[in-house]
Amino acid sequence: MVRVEKAMMTGINCGSGQRPFTSTPEVRWINIDSQEKWNPEIVCDALTIPLPDESADYFVLHHVLAHFGCDGGDGIIKEAHRLLKPGGSLLVSVPDIRALAQKYVLGDIDEFIFKVNLYGAYMGDEADRHKWGYTFDSLHMTMMNAAPWYTVKRFDNRYIPGMSFAADWWILAQEGVKK
Repeated sequence: MVRVEKAMMTGINCGSGQRPFTSTPEVRWINIDSQEKWNPEIVCDALTIPLPDESADYFVLHHVLAHFGCDGGDGIIKEAHRLLKPGGSLLVSVPDIRALAQKYVLGDIDEFIFKVNLYGAYMGDEADRHKWGYTFDSLHMTMMNAAPWYTVKRFDNRYIPGMSFAADWWILAQEGVKK
């Protein structure tokens, strides 16, 4: 019997910041950020990533898209689509502004928690600030309008080796699968 080795998958953690992903035998993660202080493998602008077309199985925007203004995230979504292999997944997480607003109005969270998630956790750099917010529908529409996905759906929070993807009631996560 011939043993066939499964090829290692490649993942891109775009905007890795304080949350770099760790490569495993199953997935080689490439951490990318525009700021050198986070020690990513690649320092670059998210709109022009120096990697070849269809080179990744996963492209993760973990709390990144909110840092771009209205329609500002379209370019990153298009770049993710360019870099993903057919069948590859774009995984996007952002604060769910509808869920946060509902909890705030009901008094279930305080003003500080609401504002940190709405405006971003400022840590001394303007890149820390949120410039746009999303609901399920607006994130879905943004993803669908930016690139020709096979499907865009709620991310099921499945385990992906080496990926550190936060899941909580206030986090909205969706997955776009490339045709």
